Amino acid sequence: MAGILVISTPLGASEAVATAPPYTFHMDVAMTMRHFPWLHFKMQGTGSYEPGQSYAVHFTTLPWFVPKQQSDIDLSVLDPTLWPRHFTFQPTGQTNGETSFDLRPIDDPSLEDARVTVGPRGRTRHVAMTYKDGTHITMDVSVSEFDGFLLPATLTADIDKPHMPLSASAAFKDYEFTVARQSPAAP
Repeated sequence: MAGILVISTPLGASEAVATAPPYTFHMDVAMTMRHFPWLHFKMQGTGSYEPGQSYAVHFTTLPWFVPKQQSDIDLSVLDPTLWPRHFTFQPTGQTNGETSFDLRPIDDPSLEDARVTVGPRGRTRHVAMTYKDGTHITMDVSVSEFDGFLLPATLTADIDKPHMPLSASAAFKDYEFTVARQSPAAP
């Protein structure tokens, strides 16, 4: 049975959970080649999240060898509320309060499949993606509180691209909600 989960819910929520309002953020990424010549480089970008619509980052600073057409990265695999737009998915098991899912792409012909582990309260913890060109990407995500919501704080990744294995560490920062938040109604 397929299901929809929520990645960003207010802290302390019990049964009623809400998705974070739209927000923007900055992302800093440090990448390292895992073989000679062991290059290190940095990327910077600006991201945005629109609940139920999109979750992406546009890199404004890229190393010289990264093609400009690869400056936009879709992060929808990190948000289970976006899965129905981009993936078919099935739960595959539960361990220690975490649920695993197999995802198949609807709109990305380069992606073979993904396995995602979602932790308590709908936070993506681990992602393993396999691409048709032989690339494998594994990611671990940590979350932190921002303005009452648990949002991604860091992401570490191993990118096993044929002939170019990389490691990456990303920091999500400078979150700003793009709509005014309403205070809960007084009793």
